[in-house]
Amino acid sequence: AAQAAPDATMALRDLALAMEELPPADQERARAFFARPTDPGGDDLDEDVIVEYLDGEGAPLCGDVICVHYANGPDSDAPPSTDDDDNGYPDVVDATLATAESVHNTYRQAGYRRPDPDGMQGDDTDKIDVYLADTGEFGGLYGYCAADDWSDDPPKNRAAFCVIDEDFDADQFPSHTSSENRQVTLAHEYFHAVQFAYDFREDRWIMEATATWAEEQLYDAVDDNHQYLTDSQISTPWAPLDAYADFHHYGNWVFFEYLSQRWRTRQGPMPKIVLDVWKRMSGRPGAPDQYSTQAIQHVLNQRNSSFTTVYGRFADGNRRPAKTYDEGGASAYRPVRPLQTRTLSRTKRSTPRWFLDLDHLTSDVVRLTPARGLKRRDWKLRVKVDMPPAKSAPVARVAVYLKSGKVQSSAVKFKKRGFSSKVVGFSTRNVKYVELVVANASRRSRCGRGTVFACQGLPLDDQRRFRFNASIFRS
Repeated sequence: AAQAAPDATMALRDLALAMEELPPADQERARAFFARPTDPGGDDLDEDVIVEYLDGEGAPLCGDVICVHYANGPDSDAPPSTDDDDNGYPDVVDATLATAESVHNTYRQAGYRRPDPDGMQGDDTDKIDVYLADTGEFGGLYGYCAADDWSDDPPKNRAAFCVIDEDFDADQFPSHTSSENRQVTLAHEYFHAVQFAYDFREDRWIMEATATWAEEQLYDAVDDNHQYLTDSQISTPWAPLDAYADFHHYGNWVFFEYLSQRWRTRQGPMPKIVLDVWKRMSGRPGAPDQYSTQAIQHVLNQRNSSFTTVYGRFADGNRRPAKTYDEGGASAYRPVRPLQTRTLSRTKRSTPRWFLDLDHLTSDVVRLTPARGLKRRDWKLRVKVDMPPAKSAPVARVAVYLKSGKVQSSAVKFKKRGFSSKVVGFSTRNVKYVELVVANASRRSRCGRGTVFACQGLPLDDQRRFRFNASIFRS
């Protein structure tokens, strides 16, 4: 998806969920937004989330699982007519089918469900339909997927069709080649179709974050998703991990990359941990039907860890992406500056007592640097942190950045009452600086309140206060 207009799939999903609450007349108009591009029922809508009827549609090109539909006349949605292999189909149609089938096969080999059959809508098969249309004219929209099931009581799992740009023309999509844009768009949007087979109603942030993560798994060399890292918790750790706002839900694909690289067990060609999360979120009959952070916690528990511990390590690791991520040395992985930076010396041996109020699933950092005069090996730094109550899942970690390039990171042990403390070396002989990372790892929420967070819940632990200070001494 492109930054210009990436939200069409979730906008349509949200409209679908609101459908039953609309008056009958509005329902009829709303359903037109879900018309397939070969259905003239949606042709009269002048909106940014629907393409015009494909006049002069050619016969679809079908593979084992996918059918690609396209316009073959002078219509603006028609792909370039070049047919170098003389098979009767434009080369773009051939390339779309080959890419889509490859994407599908990769997800299936990795253990993911097949998108649900569509009841032979779009053609006379139960194959999954992909349409080519000039989506780029709508603010640079790469594509979208939409649901099909409009029964009176639709299940949580639904069939879907997808629409992507017909040629990814460089004037509309100046970044990457048309082939690369086609690849990452199908990886992302088709993963939405897969998600719909688990739970069409799942939390928006995790649907977008894992679809963006999937781009990295299938087409690692393209790195289109790097554009969103400026909105990830590497660069904006004060924005909640589960927020569906701005572009944070795209940027936080990096959280699932962190999990994938921490637990590298694979099923077929992809890391298994994200599959396990989707299985826990599945709303199919008899499935667990957990919401996003609930499912993540369960999967981490299965790996003898916890959400709180992992989130603290994630927040700390984001301070040094080059050591944390396989591609973390890339310029897009740029960590935020510390909230505070202080130099401690013989004459200034302590900091003021600071405080920081953190919302749920956010973090921040302060940096402490030894002055030149602290050359003796016996100089120590004591960091003291007064954390919020345990129920709000507070985390603090101290990381010592050595001049050798190594980093020594450890947790500050939580105390129910009073200040917790950590003592580390602080000699300029080997210490470059020390960072204190504090995090609010709370997942507690009152669900179903219509918010942009996990389970549409009202977080119970926002604005939790951390108090901290530091001092130096000789041991």
